[in-house]
Amino acid sequence: MAMNTGTRPRTSARTAWFVLVILLAFSIAAPLNQSKAPPILPILMDAFHLTVGNSGLLMSVYAMTGLILALPAGLILQRVGFRMTGLLAGGAIIIGVVIGYLSGNLPGGPGIEMMLTGRVIEGVGTSFMAVLAPVVIAMWFTVEKRGSAMGIWSAWVPIGNTTMLLLAPLLAHDGQWQTVWGFGGLYALITMVMFIAVIKPKAPVLPITVGDIGAAAVTSALVTGAAGATPVKHPHGNPLEVLRNPKLWLIGLAFGCFVMASVSFSTYLPTYVSTVFKLPLSQAALLPSINSMIIIIACPLGGILSDRVGTRRKLFVLGMLLCGGMVVSMGLSSLPVLAVVVVIHGAITGLVPTNIFSAGVEAVNDERQSGLAMGIIMVGQSIGMLVGPILFGRLAETAGWPAAFVCVGAVCMLGGVAGWMSKAR
Repeated sequence: MAMNTGTRPRTSARTAWFVLVILLAFSIAAPLNQSKAPPILPILMDAFHLTVGNSGLLMSVYAMTGLILALPAGLILQRVGFRMTGLLAGGAIIIGVVIGYLSGNLPGGPGIEMMLTGRVIEGVGTSFMAVLAPVVIAMWFTVEKRGSAMGIWSAWVPIGNTTMLLLAPLLAHDGQWQTVWGFGGLYALITMVMFIAVIKPKAPVLPITVGDIGAAAVTSALVTGAAGATPVKHPHGNPLEVLRNPKLWLIGLAFGCFVMASVSFSTYLPTYVSTVFKLPLSQAALLPSINSMIIIIACPLGGILSDRVGTRRKLFVLGMLLCGGMVVSMGLSSLPVLAVVVVIHGAITGLVPTNIFSAGVEAVNDERQSGLAMGIIMVGQSIGMLVGPILFGRLAETAGWPAAFVCVGAVCMLGGVAGWMSKAR
């Protein structure tokens, strides 16, 4: 039993949840900007003279920097602190958006090279955002509440996706795609200022026990870069231990397979519905927006459920197997059946990201290494984001839409097998 070595006033639960609200709002800037292309993909294809096959680059290049920076981002966070990491995340997103916006103002017409450069830089911001938020949550929430908090934060992606699916077609009225880019950049700027203003560079105050020294160390180390404090020394801080952890790499592989299917699905579903079922783009975007709205509710519920049943692995593996089956059936369904499948897919998806992130953070014995652990998970995510849209687009163009859906759905189910092999909690 841990023995109290000293006490300080406990940080109020209200403060922790308020921090989570600001963190969630700031995190949404990443998927909001990442997903601004799919709802208006036909407009962008016309503006930049793209085909269905190579239009997937608008999403895939976003992941290229994420793949390169996934592991370094976790180490950088530990070095410079969470506030500076927040500035890096928000600043990169804003710079990338500005470059993309200006790519439409070139004298010779819109330049796809400049647009893709902006998307790569936006990906830098997303890489930092993905490792930042789970570590801040680990600082402010106990293990007993972490699943619920992580579940709420896991809604960052569906909230960002849903917002753009609904707003982008309206903002890009008459082909004005730059309005969409301007909205995304402004949101990132506002929420970055909120994050820096509200979440101060000091540790949450908790009772200190002998068993909590590791947690105190991670808190001090993470705020060092922002607060200028001296990091607490602790023997369990070797990043090689994390990098050699097979459990983390299997969890990352599982998440990469899931992301490959989900990003492909969200990128091309509006175009698929518009092309195959001859619906206007604004109506075609409703199906994936409904899916994302359901996920917003399902993710927190998935976290609450995992806290109650005491397992992460069984829930995210079950979710991946079922989601993969749903994606396989999408390319074979009539429009009414597709609508039902999309709804079910959204409800099941809530079991996956929440429990993947929680399992990743809990797979390391030293909480100071949770940023690097999330970096490994993000390696899988970035590979899925990079490969998924390109593979799906090529298959849709050469083998047809049904073959594309079947392929990425099968990959998602295979990822569930990898997740089971991880033997996570």
